[in-house]
Amino acid sequence: MMMEKKVSQVMRLLLQGKFKKNSGFTMIELLLSSLLISIIVGLITMSYFNSVRSSEITISVATSARDARTAMNLITKDIREISEITYANGDEFIFKSNVDSDDTMEVVHYQAIVDDEEGYEGFYKLTREVDSGNTKVVARHLIGSQIFAYIAGYGQDFLDMPVDSAMLVDIRNVNIELSIDQQNTVEGPRTMNLETSVTLRNRV
Repeated sequence: MMMEKKVSQVMRLLLQGKFKKNSGFTMIELLLSSLLISIIVGLITMSYFNSVRSSEITISVATSARDARTAMNLITKDIREISEITYANGDEFIFKSNVDSDDTMEVVHYQAIVDDEEGYEGFYKLTREVDSGNTKVVARHLIGSQIFAYIAGYGQDFLDMPVDSAMLVDIRNVNIELSIDQQNTVEGPRTMNLETSVTLRNRV
């Protein structure tokens, strides 16, 4: 009886010690748990930032499309009312036009130049200046600087550029092309091409 009681007490102590031994986490288990939590947090964070970036790109594409159409409408309106052309090249166009519908002709200067502002490096921007006043940017993210092309008459080839000063009076149509992309400086899947041909009303 005494022997059985002692064995029972020994067994109880051994079992209690075993349970106490297994009641906590080992260092390896803690490290693995921390690693697993870090991976899950990292994946959630990455997913969040990818979602934000995707939204920013979508907004950028929509904004660029809107700005490009606005710019095309403005350029078309200016060119349609041309009375005199001073200089005509692919990346620069200087002319006189009645841009504000008054009795005075204004000197309008369009020019495509390298965009050196942060976030736009590698692209071109199209600027507009009226009567040597403030220069305003009308289009950004241009992947090329050749915006304008000139035709002397219907069915004829484009004139060589820069157009010779003696040929400026012969220009009847101006072709405008804006190629805009949000990230790449070469034509890609998100490149938007807007093109139109404007007939000069005063030279028809």
